[in-house]
Amino acid sequence: MVVVIGGFDIETIRAELLNSSETGVALRNSVILSLRAPFAALFGFAIAWVLLRFPIPGRRLIEFSFWVAFMMPVLPLTLGWTLLLDEYDGLINIWLMKLPFIDEAVFNVNSISGIIWVHMTASTVPIMVIMLGPAIRQMDASLEEAARVSGAGPARVLTDITIPMLFAAIMTGTILGFIRGLEAFEVEQFLGSAAGISVYSTRVFDLANWQPPRFEEAMALSTIVLAGLSLLAFAYQRIVRNRHFATIAGRGSSRRQLSIGKARYVISVGLVILVCISVLVPAVLLIVGSFMTLFGFFDMEQPFTLQNWATVLRDSNFFLALKNSLVVSLGAGVVGSLLYAGVAYLVIRSSLRYRGLVDFLSWLPWCVPGILLGLGLLSLVLETPGLGVFYGSLGLLVTAIVISQFPLGVSMMKSAIGQVSVELEEAAMVCGASRSRMFMNVVLPLVKPMLVSVFVLVLIAGLRDISTLVLLAQPRSLPLSILLFEYAISGSKEAAAVVGLIMSAIVMVTALVARRFGLNVGTSSAST
Repeated sequence: MVVVIGGFDIETIRAELLNSSETGVALRNSVILSLRAPFAALFGFAIAWVLLRFPIPGRRLIEFSFWVAFMMPVLPLTLGWTLLLDEYDGLINIWLMKLPFIDEAVFNVNSISGIIWVHMTASTVPIMVIMLGPAIRQMDASLEEAARVSGAGPARVLTDITIPMLFAAIMTGTILGFIRGLEAFEVEQFLGSAAGISVYSTRVFDLANWQPPRFEEAMALSTIVLAGLSLLAFAYQRIVRNRHFATIAGRGSSRRQLSIGKARYVISVGLVILVCISVLVPAVLLIVGSFMTLFGFFDMEQPFTLQNWATVLRDSNFFLALKNSLVVSLGAGVVGSLLYAGVAYLVIRSSLRYRGLVDFLSWLPWCVPGILLGLGLLSLVLETPGLGVFYGSLGLLVTAIVISQFPLGVSMMKSAIGQVSVELEEAAMVCGASRSRMFMNVVLPLVKPMLVSVFVLVLIAGLRDISTLVLLAQPRSLPLSILLFEYAISGSKEAAAVVGLIMSAIVMVTALVARRFGLNVGTSSAST
Protein backbone atom coordinates (compact mmCIF):
# COMPACT_ATOMS: atom_id res chain seq x y z
CA MET A 1 0.00 0.00 0.00
CA VAL A 2 1.32 3.43 -0.92
CA VAL A 3 0.70 6.16 1.64
CA VAL A 4 0.22 9.58 0.09
CA ILE A 5 0.51 12.89 1.99
CA GLY A 6 0.07 16.22 0.26
CA GLY A 7 0.42 14.63 -3.18
CA PHE A 8 3.68 12.81 -2.36
CA ASP A 9 3.97 9.16 -1.47
CA ILE A 10 5.95 8.64 1.74
CA GLU A 11 8.30 6.02 0.32
CA THR A 12 9.43 8.32 -2.48
CA ILE A 13 9.95 11.20 -0.06
CA ARG A 14 12.00 9.06 2.31
CA ALA A 15 14.05 7.69 -0.55
CA GLU A 16 14.78 11.20 -1.76
CA LEU A 17 15.73 12.27 1.75
CA LEU A 18 18.03 9.32 2.35
CA ASN A 19 19.66 9.79 -1.05
CA SER A 20 20.11 13.52 -0.46
CA SER A 21 23.70 14.40 0.31
CA GLU A 22 22.55 17.43 2.34
CA THR A 23 20.35 15.27 4.54
CA GLY A 24 23.09 12.68 5.02
CA VAL A 25 25.63 15.32 6.02
CA ALA A 26 23.11 16.95 8.38
CA LEU A 27 22.36 13.64 10.12
CA ARG A 28 26.08 12.84 10.38
CA ASN A 29 26.82 16.25 11.90
CA SER A 30 23.97 15.80 14.38
CA VAL A 31 25.38 12.49 15.55
CA ILE A 32 28.91 13.92 15.85
CA LEU A 33 27.69 16.90 17.88
CA SER A 34 25.48 14.71 20.07
CA LEU A 35 28.42 12.47 20.99
CA ARG A 36 29.47 15.16 23.46
CA ALA A 37 26.77 13.71 25.77
CA PRO A 38 28.78 10.86 27.38
CA PHE A 39 31.77 13.12 28.00
CA ALA A 40 29.51 15.80 29.47
CA ALA A 41 27.78 13.19 31.64
CA LEU A 42 31.09 11.99 33.10
CA PHE A 43 32.37 15.54 33.54
CA GLY A 44 29.09 16.67 35.10
CA PHE A 45 29.08 13.62 37.38
CA ALA A 46 32.63 14.43 38.55
CA ILE A 47 31.67 18.04 39.34
CA ALA A 48 28.46 17.05 41.15
CA TRP A 49 30.28 14.32 43.10
CA VAL A 50 32.99 16.74 44.23
CA LEU A 51 30.45 19.40 45.19
CA LEU A 52 28.33 17.01 47.26
CA ARG A 53 30.94 14.70 48.75
CA PHE A 54 33.58 17.23 49.83
CA PRO A 55 33.34 20.40 51.99
CA ILE A 56 34.12 22.76 49.11
CA PRO A 57 34.18 26.47 50.11
CA GLY A 58 31.40 28.33 48.32
CA ARG A 59 29.65 25.08 47.38
CA ARG A 60 26.12 26.53 47.44
CA LEU A 61 27.12 29.52 45.32
CA ILE A 62 28.90 27.28 42.80
CA GLU A 63 25.92 24.91 42.60
CA PHE A 64 23.53 27.84 42.13
CA SER A 65 25.83 29.18 39.40
CA PHE A 66 25.33 25.97 37.45
CA TRP A 67 21.56 26.47 37.84
CA VAL A 68 21.97 29.99 36.45
CA ALA A 69 23.97 28.59 33.52
CA PHE A 70 21.18 26.05 32.92
CA MET A 71 18.53 28.80 32.98
CA MET A 72 20.41 31.32 30.83
CA PRO A 73 19.43 31.52 27.13
CA VAL A 74 22.17 29.84 25.10
CA LEU A 75 22.10 32.14 22.07
CA PRO A 76 23.12 35.32 23.96
CA LEU A 77 26.08 33.46 25.45
CA THR A 78 26.93 32.29 21.93
CA LEU A 79 27.08 35.92 20.83
CA GLY A 80 29.55 36.54 23.63
CA TRP A 81 31.72 33.64 22.49
CA THR A 82 31.84 35.00 18.93
CA LEU A 83 33.49 38.16 20.26
CA LEU A 84 36.19 35.98 21.81
CA LEU A 85 36.68 33.16 19.31
CA ASP A 86 35.67 34.51 15.89
CA GLU A 87 38.26 33.42 13.32
CA TYR A 88 38.89 36.97 12.09
CA ASP A 89 37.82 39.40 14.82
CA GLY A 90 37.80 37.30 18.03
CA LEU A 91 39.74 38.98 20.83
CA ILE A 92 41.59 35.80 21.83
CA ASN A 93 42.71 35.17 18.25
CA ILE A 94 43.82 38.80 17.88
CA TRP A 95 45.84 38.63 21.06
CA LEU A 96 47.40 35.28 20.16
CA MET A 97 48.38 36.44 16.67
CA LYS A 98 50.42 39.24 18.24
CA LEU A 99 52.82 36.54 19.43
CA PRO A 100 55.82 36.11 17.10
CA PHE A 101 55.27 32.39 16.49
CA ILE A 102 51.51 32.52 15.65
CA ASP A 103 50.55 33.73 12.17
CA GLU A 104 46.91 32.62 11.86
CA ALA A 105 43.82 32.25 14.00
CA VAL A 106 44.06 29.47 16.56
CA PHE A 107 40.33 29.18 17.29
CA ASN A 108 37.26 29.27 15.07
CA VAL A 109 33.89 29.31 16.80
CA ASN A 110 32.14 28.77 13.43
CA SER A 111 33.10 25.11 13.29
CA ILE A 112 32.10 21.71 14.66
CA SER A 113 34.58 22.07 17.53
CA GLY A 114 33.37 25.63 18.19
CA ILE A 115 29.73 24.51 18.40
CA ILE A 116 30.70 21.69 20.77
CA TRP A 117 32.68 24.14 22.95
CA VAL A 118 29.75 26.56 23.22
CA HIS A 119 27.31 23.78 24.11
CA MET A 120 29.65 22.15 26.64
CA THR A 121 30.36 25.38 28.51
CA ALA A 122 26.98 27.09 28.24
CA SER A 123 24.49 24.24 28.60
CA THR A 124 25.51 20.58 28.42
CA VAL A 125 27.79 20.34 31.45
CA PRO A 126 25.59 22.53 33.71
CA ILE A 127 22.55 20.41 32.79
CA MET A 128 24.44 17.22 33.68
CA VAL A 129 25.50 18.66 37.05
CA ILE A 130 21.87 19.50 37.84
CA MET A 131 20.54 16.14 36.65
CA LEU A 132 23.12 13.96 38.41
CA GLY A 133 23.37 15.98 41.62
CA PRO A 134 20.11 14.67 43.15
CA ALA A 135 21.09 11.03 42.52
CA ILE A 136 24.43 11.56 44.25
CA ARG A 137 22.77 13.46 47.09
CA GLN A 138 20.31 10.61 47.73
CA MET A 139 22.97 7.90 47.71
CA ASP A 140 23.93 6.57 51.14
CA ALA A 141 27.56 7.62 51.69
CA SER A 142 28.04 4.79 54.19
CA LEU A 143 28.40 2.44 51.21
CA GLU A 144 31.51 4.33 50.14
CA GLU A 145 32.73 4.53 53.73
CA ALA A 146 32.45 0.76 54.09
CA ALA A 147 34.61 0.27 51.00
CA ARG A 148 37.27 2.64 52.35
CA VAL A 149 37.28 0.85 55.71
CA SER A 150 37.90 -2.38 53.79
CA GLY A 151 41.07 -0.85 52.33
CA ALA A 152 39.87 0.47 48.97
CA GLY A 153 41.43 3.71 47.77
CA PRO A 154 39.38 6.71 46.56
CA ALA A 155 39.81 5.77 42.89
CA ARG A 156 38.66 2.20 43.44
CA VAL A 157 35.71 3.32 45.57
CA LEU A 158 34.67 5.62 42.75
CA THR A 159 34.97 2.99 40.00
CA ASP A 160 33.71 -0.05 41.96
CA ILE A 161 31.04 1.48 44.20
CA THR A 162 29.91 4.97 43.29
CA ILE A 163 29.74 4.74 39.49
CA PRO A 164 28.05 1.28 39.41
CA MET A 165 25.48 2.42 41.99
CA LEU A 166 24.71 5.52 39.92
CA PHE A 167 24.99 3.82 36.55
CA ALA A 168 21.27 4.22 35.75
CA ALA A 169 21.37 7.95 36.56
CA ILE A 170 24.51 8.43 34.44
CA MET A 171 22.95 6.52 31.55
CA THR A 172 19.79 8.59 31.86
CA GLY A 173 21.86 11.77 31.70
CA THR A 174 23.77 10.45 28.71
CA ILE A 175 20.66 9.43 26.76
CA LEU A 176 18.85 12.68 27.49
CA GLY A 177 22.02 14.61 26.69
CA PHE A 178 22.20 12.83 23.33
CA ILE A 179 18.56 13.72 22.61
CA ARG A 180 19.15 17.34 23.62
CA GLY A 181 22.14 17.32 21.29
CA LEU A 182 19.86 16.26 18.43
CA GLU A 183 17.28 18.91 19.24
CA ALA A 184 19.84 21.73 19.63
CA PHE A 185 19.01 24.33 17.03
CA GLU A 186 19.84 27.97 17.61
CA VAL A 187 23.60 27.59 18.16
CA GLU A 188 23.94 25.34 15.12
CA GLN A 189 21.90 27.72 12.97
CA PHE A 190 23.81 30.81 14.12
CA LEU A 191 27.35 29.41 14.08
CA GLY A 192 26.95 26.66 11.52
CA SER A 193 25.20 28.55 8.73
CA ALA A 194 28.22 30.82 8.21
CA ALA A 195 30.46 27.77 7.79
CA GLY A 196 28.01 25.64 5.79
CA ILE A 197 27.42 23.27 8.71
CA SER A 198 23.90 21.87 8.84
CA VAL A 199 22.37 19.46 11.36
CA TYR A 200 19.09 17.57 11.60
CA SER A 201 17.22 20.41 13.31
CA THR A 202 18.43 23.13 10.92
CA ARG A 203 17.63 20.87 7.95
CA VAL A 204 14.04 20.46 9.21
CA PHE A 205 13.86 24.24 9.72
CA ASP A 206 15.09 24.89 6.18
CA LEU A 207 12.58 22.44 4.68
CA ALA A 208 9.70 23.94 6.66
CA ASN A 209 10.68 27.48 5.62
CA TRP A 210 11.19 26.64 1.97
CA GLN A 211 9.08 28.56 -0.54
CA PRO A 212 6.72 26.80 -0.82
CA PRO A 213 7.19 24.90 2.48
CA ARG A 214 8.26 21.27 2.10
CA PHE A 215 6.38 19.97 5.15
CA GLU A 216 6.09 16.42 3.78
CA GLU A 217 9.86 16.02 3.52
CA ALA A 218 10.41 17.67 6.89
CA MET A 219 7.96 15.25 8.49
CA ALA A 220 9.56 12.28 6.73
CA LEU A 221 12.99 13.28 8.03
CA SER A 222 11.52 13.76 11.51
CA THR A 223 9.96 10.29 11.34
CA ILE A 224 13.33 8.74 10.56
CA VAL A 225 15.01 10.52 13.48
CA LEU A 226 12.15 9.69 15.84
CA ALA A 227 12.46 6.01 14.91
CA GLY A 228 16.16 6.15 15.75
CA LEU A 229 15.45 7.81 19.09
CA SER A 230 12.85 5.16 19.90
CA LEU A 231 15.43 2.42 19.33
CA LEU A 232 17.85 4.34 21.52
CA ALA A 233 15.26 4.57 24.32
CA PHE A 234 14.53 0.83 24.01
CA ALA A 235 18.24 0.00 24.21
CA TYR A 236 18.57 2.23 27.28
CA GLN A 237 15.75 0.39 29.06
CA ARG A 238 17.36 -2.96 28.31
CA ILE A 239 20.73 -1.78 29.60
CA VAL A 240 19.52 -0.37 32.92
CA ARG A 241 16.75 -2.91 33.55
CA ASN A 242 18.84 -4.93 35.97
CA ARG A 243 21.18 -2.16 37.04
CA HIS A 244 19.02 -0.46 39.73
CA PHE A 245 20.22 -0.38 43.33
CA ALA A 246 18.62 0.86 46.51
CA THR A 247 20.58 3.99 47.37
CA ILE A 248 18.19 5.55 49.90
CA ALA A 249 18.27 3.88 53.29
CA GLY A 250 16.43 4.52 56.53
CA ARG A 251 17.68 6.29 59.64
CA GLY A 252 21.07 4.59 59.40
CA SER A 253 21.99 6.30 56.13
CA SER A 254 24.99 8.60 56.01
CA ARG A 255 25.43 11.99 54.37
CA ARG A 256 28.81 12.72 55.92
CA GLN A 257 31.22 14.56 53.65
CA LEU A 258 34.82 13.50 53.10
CA SER A 259 37.76 15.51 54.35
CA ILE A 260 40.45 16.36 51.78
CA GLY A 261 42.35 19.04 53.67
CA LYS A 262 43.57 22.15 51.90
CA ALA A 263 42.94 20.58 48.49
CA ARG A 264 39.34 21.72 48.87
CA TYR A 265 40.44 25.32 48.28
CA VAL A 266 42.20 24.37 45.05
CA ILE A 267 39.10 22.51 43.86
CA SER A 268 36.90 25.46 44.81
CA VAL A 269 39.07 27.86 42.81
CA GLY A 270 39.00 25.48 39.83
CA LEU A 271 35.20 25.26 39.91
CA VAL A 272 34.86 29.04 40.22
CA ILE A 273 37.11 29.44 37.17
CA LEU A 274 34.94 26.91 35.30
CA VAL A 275 31.78 28.84 36.19
CA CYS A 276 33.40 32.09 35.08
CA ILE A 277 34.37 30.53 31.74
CA SER A 278 30.91 29.04 31.27
CA VAL A 279 28.80 32.06 32.13
CA LEU A 280 30.61 35.15 33.34
CA VAL A 281 33.11 35.68 30.49
CA PRO A 282 30.61 35.36 27.59
CA ALA A 283 28.04 37.38 29.58
CA VAL A 284 30.52 40.24 30.03
CA LEU A 285 31.37 40.13 26.33
CA LEU A 286 27.64 40.16 25.54
CA ILE A 287 27.32 43.38 27.52
CA VAL A 288 30.24 44.84 25.59
CA GLY A 289 28.76 43.71 22.28
CA SER A 290 25.45 45.43 22.98
CA PHE A 291 27.27 48.78 23.01
CA MET A 292 29.41 48.20 19.90
CA THR A 293 29.02 50.31 16.78
CA LEU A 294 29.79 47.24 14.66
CA PHE A 295 29.65 43.88 16.41
CA GLY A 296 33.14 42.41 16.80
CA PHE A 297 35.15 45.36 15.46
CA PHE A 298 37.13 46.74 18.38
CA ASP A 299 39.67 48.66 16.28
CA MET A 300 37.22 51.25 14.92
CA GLU A 301 37.75 54.91 15.73
CA GLN A 302 34.52 54.98 17.80
CA PRO A 303 33.78 51.32 18.63
CA PHE A 304 31.06 51.97 21.22
CA THR A 305 27.65 53.61 21.01
CA LEU A 306 24.25 53.77 22.74
CA GLN A 307 22.41 53.70 19.43
CA ASN A 308 21.77 49.95 19.56
CA TRP A 309 19.80 50.29 22.78
CA ALA A 310 17.88 53.28 21.48
CA THR A 311 16.98 51.42 18.28
CA VAL A 312 15.71 48.32 20.08
CA LEU A 313 13.82 50.18 22.80
CA ARG A 314 12.09 52.36 20.20
CA ASP A 315 11.05 49.32 18.16
CA SER A 316 7.38 48.48 18.65
CA ASN A 317 8.15 44.85 17.77
CA PHE A 318 10.34 44.61 20.86
CA PHE A 319 7.58 45.54 23.27
CA LEU A 320 5.12 43.26 21.46
CA ALA A 321 7.64 40.42 21.76
CA LEU A 322 8.22 41.24 25.44
CA LYS A 323 4.49 41.12 26.13
CA ASN A 324 4.14 37.86 24.19
CA SER A 325 7.04 36.29 26.11
CA LEU A 326 5.53 37.24 29.45
CA VAL A 327 2.11 35.89 28.44
CA VAL A 328 3.57 32.63 27.10
CA SER A 329 5.95 32.02 29.99
CA LEU A 330 3.46 32.93 32.74
CA GLY A 331 0.67 31.00 31.01
CA ALA A 332 2.83 27.91 30.58
CA GLY A 333 4.03 28.20 34.18
CA VAL A 334 0.52 28.37 35.65
CA VAL A 335 -1.15 25.82 33.36
CA GLY A 336 1.85 23.50 33.35
CA SER A 337 2.46 23.39 37.09
CA LEU A 338 -1.20 22.62 37.86
CA LEU A 339 -1.44 20.06 35.04
CA TYR A 340 1.77 18.32 36.10
CA ALA A 341 0.54 18.18 39.70
CA GLY A 342 -2.74 16.62 38.58
CA VAL A 343 -1.04 14.00 36.40
CA ALA A 344 1.50 13.21 39.13
CA TYR A 345 -1.31 12.74 41.69
CA LEU A 346 -3.15 10.50 39.24
CA VAL A 347 -0.05 8.32 38.81
CA ILE A 348 0.90 8.22 42.51
CA ARG A 349 -2.44 8.01 44.31
CA SER A 350 -5.20 6.86 41.96
CA SER A 351 -6.26 3.29 41.26
CA LEU A 352 -6.68 4.02 37.57
CA ARG A 353 -6.08 0.88 35.55
CA TYR A 354 -3.86 2.56 32.98
CA ARG A 355 -1.92 4.88 35.27
CA GLY A 356 1.30 3.08 34.34
CA LEU A 357 0.66 3.96 30.71
CA VAL A 358 -0.03 7.58 31.71
CA ASP A 359 3.27 7.63 33.59
CA PHE A 360 5.09 6.27 30.53
CA LEU A 361 3.44 8.74 28.16
CA SER A 362 4.44 11.64 30.39
CA TRP A 363 8.09 10.88 29.55
CA LEU A 364 7.65 10.80 25.78
CA PRO A 365 8.27 14.53 25.15
CA TRP A 366 11.88 14.01 26.26
CA CYS A 367 12.28 11.65 23.32
CA VAL A 368 10.99 14.27 20.88
CA PRO A 369 13.40 17.06 19.90
CA GLY A 370 11.94 20.56 20.15
CA ILE A 371 12.00 21.24 16.42
CA LEU A 372 10.12 17.97 15.83
CA LEU A 373 7.54 18.81 18.50
CA GLY A 374 6.98 22.21 16.93
CA LEU A 375 6.65 20.69 13.48
CA GLY A 376 4.19 18.10 14.78
CA LEU A 377 1.99 20.74 16.42
CA LEU A 378 2.19 22.88 13.30
CA SER A 379 1.10 19.95 11.12
CA LEU A 380 -1.71 19.08 13.56
CA VAL A 381 -3.08 22.64 13.51
CA LEU A 382 -2.84 23.05 9.74
CA GLU A 383 -4.26 19.66 8.78
CA THR A 384 -7.00 19.20 11.40
CA PRO A 385 -10.34 20.84 10.59
CA GLY A 386 -11.33 23.39 13.21
CA LEU A 387 -7.84 23.84 14.66
CA GLY A 388 -6.67 26.37 12.08
CA VAL A 389 -7.77 29.22 14.36
CA PHE A 390 -4.93 28.32 16.72
CA TYR A 391 -2.28 28.85 14.02
CA GLY A 392 0.15 31.54 15.19
CA SER A 393 -1.70 32.05 18.48
CA LEU A 394 -0.13 32.50 21.90
CA GLY A 395 -2.22 29.56 23.09
CA LEU A 396 -0.38 27.28 20.67
CA LEU A 397 2.98 28.50 22.03
CA VAL A 398 1.81 27.89 25.60
CA THR A 399 0.73 24.37 24.61
CA ALA A 400 4.13 23.67 23.04
CA ILE A 401 6.02 24.78 26.17
CA VAL A 402 3.72 22.80 28.49
CA ILE A 403 4.22 19.63 26.42
CA SER A 404 8.00 20.08 26.14
CA GLN A 405 8.38 20.42 29.93
CA PHE A 406 5.95 17.60 30.77
CA PRO A 407 8.56 15.01 31.82
CA LEU A 408 10.43 17.40 34.12
CA GLY A 409 7.28 18.81 35.70
CA VAL A 410 5.58 15.47 36.31
CA SER A 411 8.79 13.93 37.68
CA MET A 412 9.30 16.75 40.17
CA MET A 413 5.67 16.74 41.30
CA LYS A 414 5.63 12.95 41.69
CA SER A 415 8.56 13.16 44.08
CA ALA A 416 6.81 15.86 46.14
CA ILE A 417 3.37 14.24 46.24
CA GLY A 418 4.96 10.90 47.14
CA GLN A 419 6.25 12.49 50.36
CA VAL A 420 2.73 13.55 51.47
CA SER A 421 1.23 11.10 53.93
CA VAL A 422 -1.89 9.34 52.69
CA GLU A 423 -3.38 9.77 56.17
CA LEU A 424 -3.72 13.53 55.62
CA GLU A 425 -5.74 12.97 52.47
CA GLU A 426 -7.88 10.31 54.13
CA ALA A 427 -8.60 12.65 57.07
CA ALA A 428 -9.83 15.35 54.69
CA MET A 429 -12.10 12.92 52.85
CA VAL A 430 -13.49 11.54 56.14
CA CYS A 431 -14.47 15.13 56.98
CA GLY A 432 -16.54 15.24 53.80
CA ALA A 433 -14.15 16.78 51.29
CA SER A 434 -14.38 15.54 47.73
CA ARG A 435 -11.23 14.23 46.08
CA SER A 436 -10.88 17.38 43.98
CA ARG A 437 -11.32 19.67 47.00
CA MET A 438 -8.90 17.57 49.03
CA PHE A 439 -6.36 17.85 46.20
CA MET A 440 -6.72 21.65 46.01
CA ASN A 441 -6.91 22.35 49.77
CA VAL A 442 -4.60 19.69 51.19
CA VAL A 443 -2.15 18.30 48.63
CA LEU A 444 -1.27 21.45 46.70
CA PRO A 445 -0.56 23.57 49.82
CA LEU A 446 1.69 20.83 51.20
CA VAL A 447 3.72 20.62 47.98
CA LYS A 448 3.81 24.38 47.47
CA PRO A 449 7.64 24.68 47.47
CA MET A 450 7.95 22.13 44.66
CA LEU A 451 4.98 23.67 42.85
CA VAL A 452 6.78 27.03 42.92
CA SER A 453 9.97 25.38 41.64
CA VAL A 454 8.12 23.76 38.74
CA PHE A 455 6.36 27.03 37.93
CA VAL A 456 9.68 28.89 37.80
CA LEU A 457 11.43 26.29 35.65
CA VAL A 458 8.57 26.19 33.15
CA LEU A 459 8.39 30.00 33.13
CA ILE A 460 12.10 30.23 32.31
CA ALA A 461 11.72 27.57 29.63
CA GLY A 462 9.01 29.70 28.06
CA LEU A 463 11.33 32.71 28.09
CA ARG A 464 14.38 31.01 26.57
CA ASP A 465 13.03 28.30 24.26
CA ILE A 466 13.74 28.72 20.55
CA SER A 467 13.73 25.30 18.89
CA THR A 468 10.19 24.39 20.02
CA LEU A 469 8.68 27.76 19.10
CA VAL A 470 10.57 28.72 15.95
CA LEU A 471 8.11 27.05 13.54
CA LEU A 472 5.02 28.06 15.52
CA ALA A 473 5.52 31.77 16.17
CA GLN A 474 4.05 34.29 13.76
CA PRO A 475 4.57 38.09 13.68
CA ARG A 476 1.62 38.73 15.99
CA SER A 477 2.79 36.07 18.49
CA LEU A 478 6.55 36.57 18.20
CA PRO A 479 8.26 36.10 21.61
CA LEU A 480 11.58 37.64 22.65
CA SER A 481 13.50 34.41 22.06
CA ILE A 482 12.44 34.24 18.40
CA LEU A 483 13.01 37.99 17.94
CA LEU A 484 16.54 37.47 19.26
CA PHE A 485 17.02 34.53 16.88
CA GLU A 486 15.80 36.51 13.87
CA TYR A 487 18.09 39.43 14.71
CA ALA A 488 21.06 37.07 15.07
CA ILE A 489 20.65 35.09 11.84
CA SER A 490 19.80 38.21 9.80
CA GLY A 491 23.11 39.86 10.68
CA SER A 492 21.82 42.42 13.22
CA LYS A 493 24.12 41.12 15.93
CA GLU A 494 24.19 44.44 17.78
CA ALA A 495 20.40 44.40 18.23
CA ALA A 496 20.54 40.69 19.04
CA ALA A 497 23.05 41.42 21.80
CA VAL A 498 20.70 44.03 23.30
CA VAL A 499 17.70 41.67 23.25
CA GLY A 500 19.85 38.81 24.55
CA LEU A 501 21.11 40.92 27.43
CA ILE A 502 17.56 41.94 28.36
CA MET A 503 16.44 38.29 28.24
CA SER A 504 19.42 37.22 30.35
CA ALA A 505 18.64 39.93 32.90
CA ILE A 506 15.01 38.76 33.14
CA VAL A 507 16.13 35.15 33.62
CA MET A 508 18.73 36.14 36.22
CA VAL A 509 16.25 38.19 38.25
CA THR A 510 13.71 35.36 38.02
CA ALA A 511 16.29 32.85 39.25
CA LEU A 512 17.32 35.06 42.19
CA VAL A 513 13.72 35.78 43.22
CA ALA A 514 12.84 32.10 42.85
CA ARG A 515 15.78 31.09 45.00
CA ARG A 516 14.58 33.49 47.68
CA PHE A 517 10.92 32.48 47.60
CA GLY A 518 10.74 28.83 46.69
CA LEU A 519 13.36 27.39 44.33
CA ASN A 520 15.56 25.91 47.06
CA VAL A 521 18.46 24.69 44.95
CA GLY A 522 20.05 21.63 46.39
CA THR A 523 17.16 20.59 48.57
CA SER A 524 13.86 20.79 46.86
CA SER A 525 15.44 19.78 43.64
CA ALA A 526 17.18 16.90 45.19
CA SER A 527 14.36 14.55 44.73
CA THR A 528 13.95 15.14 41.05
